[in-house]
Amino acid sequence: MLFSAVALSGGGARATVGSCGAYSAGLMALSTKLSPRNAETPEKEQEELEKMRSKCYEFRDWFVNEFSGVSCREALHKLFGAYYDLANEADRKRLAEVQKAIGFNCEVVTAKTAVKLAEMLGL
Repeated sequence: MLFSAVALSGGGARATVGSCGAYSAGLMALSTKLSPRNAETPEKEQEELEKMRSKCYEFRDWFVNEFSGVSCREALHKLFGAYYDLANEADRKRLAEVQKAIGFNCEVVTAKTAVKLAEMLGL
């Protein structure tokens, strides 16, 4: 899944208006782990779907609380105090300078998200 999620970074191919890549990948992980399998009875499948949705809502609420929203734009603003258009080379350079000055980058979102998901999945 790691490589299949690379294009999600920056709000989806650096669009920044889409969901943060860590958020999107988190939903993928929850869905992969918790979605019902085909062999389930319809009743059991519905229960599993509700459980998965509940976990996704819990994850969403955590992410919004932690990063001020689910979009890349909102996370950038929360972490770095401004919006940077990642499709724009000059903005990417400015963001890299800010990240270097404060000592962290968007990997902090990925790391916090991975810890939260591991916790939620009991890993």
